[in-house]
Amino acid sequence: MVSFKKKLVAPERVIAVESAASSAPIVGDPRIGAPVANADAEPIAIVPLQAKSQVLSQIGSSQDPAGSYQVGTVYEVPVSQVKSNPYNPRAVYTVSAVDDMARSMSSGGQKVSATAYVDDDGDVVLIEGETRLRGARAGGLPTLRVEIRPRPASDRALYEEARAANVERRDQSPLDDAIKWKELIAKKVYPTQVALAKALNLGEDHVSRTISLAQLPHRIIHAVAENPELLTHKMLNAIREFWEVKGDDDTLELILEAAKSGMGYRDVAARRKAAAKGPVKRPRSTREILTFRGAKGEFKSFEEDGRIELILNGLTPEVAQEIQSKILALFPKE
Repeated sequence: MVSFKKKLVAPERVIAVESAASSAPIVGDPRIGAPVANADAEPIAIVPLQAKSQVLSQIGSSQDPAGSYQVGTVYEVPVSQVKSNPYNPRAVYTVSAVDDMARSMSSGGQKVSATAYVDDDGDVVLIEGETRLRGARAGGLPTLRVEIRPRPASDRALYEEARAANVERRDQSPLDDAIKWKELIAKKVYPTQVALAKALNLGEDHVSRTISLAQLPHRIIHAVAENPELLTHKMLNAIREFWEVKGDDDTLELILEAAKSGMGYRDVAARRKAAAKGPVKRPRSTREILTFRGAKGEFKSFEEDGRIELILNGLTPEVAQEIQSKILALFPKE
């Protein structure tokens, strides 16, 4: 059990710590940590889980935080000292999701501990819990509750442990997988799509179709991510195929319409097929009105497909036979 000596802290010091925790960015590269308010200040002590008032009363302890962690123990770690998972399986964080988490943590406290390991420098590195970290920053909370786990054996193991936790909570979307899988293959964490599919126990076709979503532009990705009901494989692939035909602006309008009206993926697919066909193109033609021996009709010529049509109504049998003979005479038998 780690013990700490209580030390009185000036109110200005507490305000500085809270300011440092709240000023970290909540969008962009998740590996960017919170800035430190005063580089010359004493290190903030890492303490086991307890009331926040007790945590703040212990800020300023001179104990070395690097030696304070034990695997299996839950700690209240200052937000500024928590690093994001460099292989975080989540790629898309919407402003609304982070704001919702900030409100929840501010009003009801952190319900589930994040998990993390301690790296060679003694830093706390998340395994999973990035949304909670961003929520804590956005809400100006001083600490994040973290359970210390054994350090994963490799980058691949770190990613797979974090993704498994997200899948279990149903927090992992196909968009997250698409972007991260493309990145992991580019970084050679997995040498090929086949290796990735095997490691995650997924079908190769499933992996290939998912990665194809990564070609969507960022503004399309963020627009669809704001509507969780659209985040299914079938819907996302239908949206991608529509985007390939119609481009960004029409796809953004489609996403808004789909979210508002409850369109299904079949509706989106039908829109894509209609867009691919375009307007029906009618062949150009010329038309002439004819009269012949009291009969009336018309003659049509279709230029594009080399077709002609002749219609005459009101002919006597004798005249009809005469015209037929003259037309057939134009086409001698071979």
